[in-house]
Amino acid sequence: MRRTTLLVSLLTAAALAASGLAGGGTASADPPAVSAAPVERGGPGVWSKLSTGTVGTIHEASLHRTADRVLHVVYPRSEPGNLGSLGHTAVRPNGTTASQSSVLTPWSIVDATPAVVAGPDGGLRVLFGGQRSTVTGEPYNEGQMYHLTAPAAGTTWTLQSTTVGESHSAYASYGTAATTLADGTPIAAYPLTSTITWHVGVNDDPDRSFTVAGCCVYDLAMVRSGGEVWLAWYGNGGSAATNGTFVRRIHPSLGPVLKAPGSSVGADSLQTGRVALAARAGGGVYAAYCSGYPTCTSVRLWKVGAGGAAVVPGSGGAGTVGLGAAPGGRLWVAWGTDPGVVRAVRTDPTATRFGAVRAVGAPAGHTRVYALGVDGGTGRGDVVVNPGDGFWHTQVLAGLTLKASPTTWRAGRKRAVRFTVTDAGNRVAGARVTVAGRACTTGSLGTCRVVLPKRSRPGRKVVRATRTEYAPATAVLKVKKAKKKKKKKRR
Repeated sequence: MRRTTLLVSLLTAAALAASGLAGGGTASADPPAVSAAPVERGGPGVWSKLSTGTVGTIHEASLHRTADRVLHVVYPRSEPGNLGSLGHTAVRPNGTTASQSSVLTPWSIVDATPAVVAGPDGGLRVLFGGQRSTVTGEPYNEGQMYHLTAPAAGTTWTLQSTTVGESHSAYASYGTAATTLADGTPIAAYPLTSTITWHVGVNDDPDRSFTVAGCCVYDLAMVRSGGEVWLAWYGNGGSAATNGTFVRRIHPSLGPVLKAPGSSVGADSLQTGRVALAARAGGGVYAAYCSGYPTCTSVRLWKVGAGGAAVVPGSGGAGTVGLGAAPGGRLWVAWGTDPGVVRAVRTDPTATRFGAVRAVGAPAGHTRVYALGVDGGTGRGDVVVNPGDGFWHTQVLAGLTLKASPTTWRAGRKRAVRFTVTDAGNRVAGARVTVAGRACTTGSLGTCRVVLPKRSRPGRKVVRATRTEYAPATAVLKVKKAKKKKKKKRR
C-alpha cells in the first residue's frame, strides 16, 4: 500500500510542527509573477521535465485540457521548511512546453493530490485541501477545501476567498478529486479514513458524505458523464467486499457502490495511485485497475456497471495505471511497471478492442514510476509520470498493426502479397507500405498489394507501414530457397 493512515498523520503533524510560518509570519495569498520557461520537446519519444522544486513520491499531478487544446498540468511540490506549494505547466498539442507558473506560494500544509478542472469563462480552477499557516485567526487556516482560478493560459492565479464546503478536515485528504457540472459549477471530494466527503459549488453550505465499510479509502477520482457525476476510490478493507476498486454515482443522486470485477483477490489488492477513471465520448464511464495479487497479472478496463472487464494486452506487472478519453469514443490506457517502463495502448471507438501496445519507456536514469496520468484529448496520448524527482511528460502515438498474406514462399516465382493495416481492428486508409524497394498505399478497406518479382533473393524481408499520427508497424516476409530439381536417372 502506497499510503497509510499513520503516514498521513505523521506528515500532517510534522508539517504543523516544523512550519516556518508558525512564528507569526504568513505566506502571501497571491502567487508571484510567471517565470519564463524554456521550450522543451515533449513529443513522441522525448521526455521533458515539467515541474520545478522538489517532488515527493506521494505527489500526484492533475491534468486538464482547455478548449484551445493546451494541456494543463498542476502538481504539488515541497518547499524548504516542510512547506508545500503548487505549480503549473502548460503543454502545447505538439508536446512542447508553453509556459510554467506558480499556482500557490508555500503554505504550511498543501494537498498532495490537487485537482485542476474547467474554470470560469473557459479558464482553469484548482481545488485543494490545505492550511496556510498555524497562526490562529489568519485567513485560509481552517484546513478547508480552497480554490484558485486562472484564465485559460494559466499565467495568473487568484486565490479565492470562498471555500468548497464547510469541512475543516480537507487538509488531511487521502486523495482529492474534482470535476464540474454542465453549467461549470465545481464539485470536489476528499477521503479521510473511511469517510468520503464532497461538496457542490463554492460556498460553505453543508457537505455531503458517506462512510464505507472497512478502513480505509484512498486515491479518489471523479468524472461527469452527461448529467451524472461518478466517484471512484481504492478501498483497503479487510474483506473481499471492502477491498479493491469501487465506483459510485454521487450526483444528482446517490447510487449503489459498485466494485470493479477482479480488482481484488479475496481481501488483497494492489494500490495503483489515483484511480484511473474516464468518461468516454459517446457515453459510458470506465475504470482501469490492476487485477491479481501480489503481482498485477493484468490491467483491466471496466465499463462501470458491466458484469465483466476486458484484459488489457501486455499489461502484466503494472504498478501504476492511467486512463484518458480520446476523440471518437476511444480511450488511452497507460501503465508503469517496476523497473520503470511505461506502456500505453489506445482502444477502438467502441472501447472494446485494443490497438498495438506501445513501449513509452521512462525518463533517463529512472527505475520507478510512483504516479502516472494520461490525457488523450488530441488523439495522441499525453503521459505524465512522477519517477520520484519531478513530473515528466511525453507523448505516444497509437500503433498500427500490419498483416501480410502470404508471408512465406519459395524463390523463383513471382508473388503478389496483400497487406492489411489496422488500428485496434479498424481498417486504416492512406497507410504507405514499403518492402524490398516497392510500395503501395492502402485504400478505404485498409488493404493494398505489392508484387515481388521472380528474381527476389531468398531471405527475410522487412515490411514497414507508416501513416501520419501513427507509430509505424512492421512485418516479416520469408523467401525460401527454391527447390532443387531432381536429376533423372539414366537407364
